[in-house]
Amino acid sequence: MSQRTKRLGIALALASMTMAVTPSFAATLGGVKAQSLTALSQTANAPSPTIVAWENFDGVNATGIAGTVTDGGAKKWIAPRCTWTLNSNRAQTTNADCTLIIDAGVVADSAEVTLVRNASTVWDSGLLLRSNAAATVFLTAEYTSVSNGSLELWRYNGTWTALGRITGLYPSGVKTAPASVVVRVEAPTPTAPATVTTIRCLLDGAVKLSVALSAADQASFSTTTQTYAGPYAYFDATTGFDNFHVETP
Repeated sequence: MSQRTKRLGIALALASMTMAVTPSFAATLGGVKAQSLTALSQTANAPSPTIVAWENFDGVNATGIAGTVTDGGAKKWIAPRCTWTLNSNRAQTTNADCTLIIDAGVVADSAEVTLVRNASTVWDSGLLLRSNAAATVFLTAEYTSVSNGSLELWRYNGTWTALGRITGLYPSGVKTAPASVVVRVEAPTPTAPATVTTIRCLLDGAVKLSVALSAADQASFSTTTQTYAGPYAYFDATTGFDNFHVETP
């Protein structure tokens, strides 16, 4: 976080939602067959989502990810400004403001990824959603080491604006953080009579943050060009990304 000022936030609580399905086939990244598949489960009464794409990032170390297609869904990976490669069957990137995205084809979607901190005590990684193709207008849900562990929702459209933040996930210090966590973000289109889009950020299946978008943000991040999603790292070359998937609604 030292590279920018990101300290405005609101901690809100609400109920959580679990989702998932079990992929039924394996595909390849960079011509290398995946060694494992994401295992997901769905509650009995939950609406059935449509899996858009998934990726396990299994393959030969140092294989470039940009230009390959996802293990499921045949979506092409785009890396607008950083190099992303495979390392120990996970995705990692350079020490910069880095996005790795696919065109999910829909604005309203949910995304999930497993983050492995690799013993680091300084990290800032998560998910990018409702992005344009150039990754110049987007939202991010970021799991960070600041303030004894935080989960944050940010808007970027030329400047950074904090939309919500919960801190103190690890009161005894980030050294007590788990080796890996699952970050999930849900950004569905509101169902009538509701009119407000609410972004939910989850950590290991529990909702930690809920933010209602302003009317201006709903207009900016609900257009037909804001259909890209994927892993996001902010000056974090240590965290590994695994088991990424996008679904709708």
